[in-house]
Amino acid sequence: MIDIDKGAYYPLQLIQSLIELIVRDNMVRAVKPVDRKVMREANQSTLLNLIRLHAPVSRSQLVTLSGLSTGTVVGITADLLKEQFVIEQGTAASSVGRKAGLLDLHPEGAYVIGLSLVEADIIALALLNLSGEVVYSANWHADLRDQNQVVTRISQGVTDFLLTCNVSRSRILGLGCGLPGYVNADTGSSIDNWIHDWHQLDVAQPLSQQLQMPVYTDNIMNCLGCYEKLFGRGKQYQHFLVVTLGRGVGMAMVMNGEVYRGAHGGGGELGHVPCIPGGRQCTCGNRGCLEAYISDNGLLMSYRELFQTESIDTDELTLAQIHDRAQPDDDGRLAGIFMQAGKLLGISLATMVNVFNPECIILTGVNMDSYPLMFEVMHSALRAHIFSSLGEKLSIVIEAVAETRWAQGAGCLVLRQVFGSPFLLADNTH
Repeated sequence: MIDIDKGAYYPLQLIQSLIELIVRDNMVRAVKPVDRKVMREANQSTLLNLIRLHAPVSRSQLVTLSGLSTGTVVGITADLLKEQFVIEQGTAASSVGRKAGLLDLHPEGAYVIGLSLVEADIIALALLNLSGEVVYSANWHADLRDQNQVVTRISQGVTDFLLTCNVSRSRILGLGCGLPGYVNADTGSSIDNWIHDWHQLDVAQPLSQQLQMPVYTDNIMNCLGCYEKLFGRGKQYQHFLVVTLGRGVGMAMVMNGEVYRGAHGGGGELGHVPCIPGGRQCTCGNRGCLEAYISDNGLLMSYRELFQTESIDTDELTLAQIHDRAQPDDDGRLAGIFMQAGKLLGISLATMVNVFNPECIILTGVNMDSYPLMFEVMHSALRAHIFSSLGEKLSIVIEAVAETRWAQGAGCLVLRQVFGSPFLLADNTH
């Protein structure tokens, strides 16, 4: 200790001593007893996630992967087995010659519900197991235009859905809601939803109160990004983009293993990046957006514009039929529709690569197998406009998916919490 009487002669020492006292006092105030229950629940989620990633996996492997003690791993896995969150199947020879049981997620141990509102008047629902697989799905028609009735009608749809699933409510870990437009995932509110004309609508909290289960919300594209990271083609990557083509054009960005939403939940609007200044009117109100040219409606519009002066019924053909006819097309006009769309898409994706430097781009949608000509041109345009060597290790995945993928992605909002939060498995009644 410094003698205060001599402190005037040693001001630096006095200041240092005061700082030490302040720091020590703050440290004492900050340090609290470790909550053993919370720590155990955190370790529980860690082990569940490792089982998801490495199954079938032995307890000794879990000790190595997690860094937890053997006693902790044995105790927690015993609880997970008792609660039927995991199952033990098969054996593997241990280092001393004994057989070690292999652990995997229990396919019927617990479930989550995914809800998607991609369509204006349809509530798409899916029941998922812990492996992210769709066990049951259904669509419910509901008028969701009245903002004051939205939560009640969604709650009723989920309640009816659970009755048809014939699954005990106690095995449901939560509900994930995939919404169009701007969503504040932290507060669970829909900021702007132009499909249903919602504005500043609180969804998660009142819905959780009515259903008596945890509810999570996010933009529907971010839900797909979450699915791809947990169970899909993005599982092995830390930096990737998910781009959907169909009724619209959407994008999810996963950076450092987490979905990137932007400052206000509006990140990833690739479809509304201008590609032709002053061009065709887009549904968003602007002109020349990418979506106005490469979405399903955009491609059909190009077809109608091409033959508007000719005696051809432009409302009869599907996009797949138009693409098929484009192959032997003599003057190349039909093929030109898909080639232009492919070029615009390729250049736009090259811009995303130059900005975000992803490891992989996952192109997904219901009709992805229908437009090989468009994707052929897209690949060329993409490679031609990527900066320097950014494309050398870039993977491009084109994947056709079922309509249930939207609700499946929404359910992954809950599963992300299950595998990364210490609280859901302990208490799923709020």
